[in-house]
Amino acid sequence: MLDSLNQYKNSFKYYTELRVQENRNFKIGLLNGSLVTNDQSVESGVSSRVFKDGDWGFSSNAEINDTSIGKVIKSSSENASFLNSRNSNKCGILLPEDIFNYELDLTTKKNKNSNSFWISFIEDLDNYILSKYKQISSRKIFISNLDMEKNLLTSSGTESYSMTPRSLLYIVLTTEKKGEPVELMDVFGGLGQLEDNFENVDTFYPKIDQLVDKLMQKSVGTHAKAGHHDVVLDADLAGILAHEAIGHTTEADFVMGGSVAGDYLNKTVASDLVTLVDYANTNDNKICPVPVFVDDEGSKA
Repeated sequence: MLDSLNQYKNSFKYYTELRVQENRNFKIGLLNGSLVTNDQSVESGVSSRVFKDGDWGFSSNAEINDTSIGKVIKSSSENASFLNSRNSNKCGILLPEDIFNYELDLTTKKNKNSNSFWISFIEDLDNYILSKYKQISSRKIFISNLDMEKNLLTSSGTESYSMTPRSLLYIVLTTEKKGEPVELMDVFGGLGQLEDNFENVDTFYPKIDQLVDKLMQKSVGTHAKAGHHDVVLDADLAGILAHEAIGHTTEADFVMGGSVAGDYLNKTVASDLVTLVDYANTNDNKICPVPVFVDDEGSKA
């Protein structure tokens, strides 16, 4: 990754957003003790978005080097100018004016472990389940890490760098009830690299015990009856439903594009007992699982 994009600022002819990003993925997985996934991949690229007299121009390239960055800046500017010459319906839009410089590097400070270490880590968990719980008919255990590294520079003067990692452990267990499979999954981890979230395999033995207990409860549970009912929702489930059904409709891009939520801006839409908040990066003095401190337009989140 490039340490700084400032050297390209002189190439900006109009309002410009220049972004360079690299995502590094790592994932390994076991199915009933057999290694079925052992993948590493890198996705990267550079993009430039330009605004000129009511039109947007965009260009991108999968390669990250001086030549490709120069080309996407030039192409996106030319695309905006081309649309200017063809489009008579100009859009009015407020462009970011605030300058926000930010740097966040959450790379682990601990020694990095090898792939073989993490294979042994999930094999240990699998052996624990196999030896203790004979009623489990199928076991899936996956562990993954995603590093998202991004540089952003805008013609307004915003410059930001972030390396935001997320690592997760998936445990999926299945039992049989009257010849039918019953499955339950739990996910552990969050913000940080593998070394930050999975330091000690013993920590997850009690979590597996809880997951098995919940699976056994689920196996003897009854299906909900069809119809209209008053229900009490677990907080996690209520949060997910609110995020999907309400949160996405209130995203700024969707509201500007005609989302139904736009008609209710600054209006009460629910009981006064209900409060729904979208945290960009921090809540209760803790960083959110995928924090956003500056958006792709260079505005402070």
